[in-house]
Amino acid sequence: MPPFKDEHILIIAPGSQVTLAQLGLPESFTPARYRFPTRMFPAEKKGEYEPYKIRERRQEVKSTNGVTAPKEDVDMKDAEPTTQEATAKTGNGLKEENPEQDKRVDASGDGENGEAKEGNEEHKVEEIFYEEDVASDEGAVYPMENGRVIDWPCFFALLTHVYNTLSPPFHTPIMLISQPVWSARDRETITQFVFEKFKTPAFCLMDSALAVCYGYGISTATVIDVGKDKVDVTAVADFIVNEHGRGTALEGCGGDYMTERLIELLGSKGFTKDMCEQLKRSNITEILPPGTPLPGTAATARQGASQVPGTQEGANSAPRGPGEGAQSQNESGNPDDEDEDVLDVAAIISGNTSEFLANREKEKAEKSSSKKGTADQGAKPVRLPNSKKARAAFQFEEFVRLEPEKDVNNGPRRFIRRTRDIEVGVERFLVATPKQNTGDRLSSGILEDIATQIHHTILAVPDATKRSDLWDSLIVVGNGSKIKGFTQALLNTITQKFVLSPSGTIFTSEIPSNFSTPLPTGGTNTPAPQGQPGPMHHPAGHGVNPLLVAATHSNNPAVTNMPPGTPSMDPSLSHHRSTGHSQTPTSVKTLKPPEYFPEWKEQSGANSQAQNASGPGLPGSGGGHHGMEEAAFLGAQVASKVIFVLDQGLSKGFMSRVEYNENGPSAIHEYVM
Repeated sequence: MPPFKDEHILIIAPGSQVTLAQLGLPESFTPARYRFPTRMFPAEKKGEYEPYKIRERRQEVKSTNGVTAPKEDVDMKDAEPTTQEATAKTGNGLKEENPEQDKRVDASGDGENGEAKEGNEEHKVEEIFYEEDVASDEGAVYPMENGRVIDWPCFFALLTHVYNTLSPPFHTPIMLISQPVWSARDRETITQFVFEKFKTPAFCLMDSALAVCYGYGISTATVIDVGKDKVDVTAVADFIVNEHGRGTALEGCGGDYMTERLIELLGSKGFTKDMCEQLKRSNITEILPPGTPLPGTAATARQGASQVPGTQEGANSAPRGPGEGAQSQNESGNPDDEDEDVLDVAAIISGNTSEFLANREKEKAEKSSSKKGTADQGAKPVRLPNSKKARAAFQFEEFVRLEPEKDVNNGPRRFIRRTRDIEVGVERFLVATPKQNTGDRLSSGILEDIATQIHHTILAVPDATKRSDLWDSLIVVGNGSKIKGFTQALLNTITQKFVLSPSGTIFTSEIPSNFSTPLPTGGTNTPAPQGQPGPMHHPAGHGVNPLLVAATHSNNPAVTNMPPGTPSMDPSLSHHRSTGHSQTPTSVKTLKPPEYFPEWKEQSGANSQAQNASGPGLPGSGGGHHGMEEAAFLGAQVASKVIFVLDQGLSKGFMSRVEYNENGPSAIHEYVM
């Protein structure tokens, strides 16, 4: 098989709301160039779909069957006479003059001809026009829901639309990012469609969680994908996805949860679902750390007063200038101002007069500049952060249909984008709080449910030596996690619920260090080191038991300076030693995204909206505010470069056309990543 080129690789990442696509691998990997709405519209023929809403518009037009309209057609027909006698009688040009004579007679206003002409002009025909409405979601069919494909014909029509829009060449391999909830039968169905429809020479199905690990450049991690209305939690160990205990399509924990929570809080104030959705995506919505008081409470009021010193004094100070109750210049409270213009005669006589006067002018200049700087600093308004503002405004965008012109009936539908500012209170900080109406599902909140699923997924990993690494390698992706403070709030929830800290009182040594421990430990002395910095020292624990520290930190190769009396194991048996608490973590961390992809760095916008620059429903470019929350697409580019260009199928990273013809679509499980 000839090697594939970078510019021929097609990558498609379908999602429940947006499908990412790109043809070709750039020199520096960038976000997806095309973003297609994951929706289609029923076509006129049953079973077929269109990418946009097709509207039927009827318009009345004047009939072309009158006397004056088809003159050219009549002349063309008369060019071939029916009989030779008619041709001989007409002579040269006589047949052509008759229509002109008839035209002059009609124009002269003859009775019957005039009435017939008026009747022909009044006769109108209704014609049908079809136009695409790119701003409408009316009648849209969404083939995917919570990651599952619920409408296969519509899903295949979407893939065909993406393929035709990008128009790849014939020798094009295809990389498709699969959802964790897809079954083996779903993968076989997609494989069969791609090979039979697109005639691709090579095809690869890659798991989205594994693609995220490729994007971050790590082999072991726990991937939390927060989507529209679901969350996927996957444990990946040494580039192998752990299917057992995997949390797939955990419903009620995505971005829609937070939108519904805002509707509960702001629905009584006239907020619609679209307003709450854009408020959730704006930069004023934030999840505050635990224990932070909401703006407007007594605690934040005291904090605000302490941050603006001198404000109250300035408000109560007396005005300067003449009048009763006014403050004079020498009553400003500065004693140096009284002696500013007074000269010390004794100092002038005893010393150098010119030097003394120069120093005097220099001091006056310094005092005046310091006064001016103080005045400017006092007049400058203090800008509070968003977390301390009781009210803030966000920009709401909507498409408003323009009224058609008076003279044009049934004209094309036209829309204009309109923006306006809407002010919101402290409700914008409560998006992650438990909802009032939870339904039949027992839930304590989105953060608690996700934390519980992470704990369950990591405990299901059969290799206990990998669990501590999985706790220290959390990756939170997905557009549902873009809310400011979401990742930190999730870490705080996990720490509060599951993290085991050796600083607790039940783990401290309750006996003096010069006494022996109970008999089950062999009577070994366990002195608690005092004032020794290092891995064994915990500032919050007053005398932590070294036995506990050795058990919880034995997986750390950096722990070499064990305190005296701490039992250690034979170095030759290091591969059999315990790796700490496999059921309960001692630390939880998130991975830092790679910095060698500048296009994927977070770019904060004034108000990140769902619509792109090309308008609603149109495939737009992938620039702007899309960052590492779409790391699966970055990993797909990295993997495509490796398996299609560098490896070229040696490690069975993709399924070729020949292998599909020999084994069928069921063989995709041997090549799936």
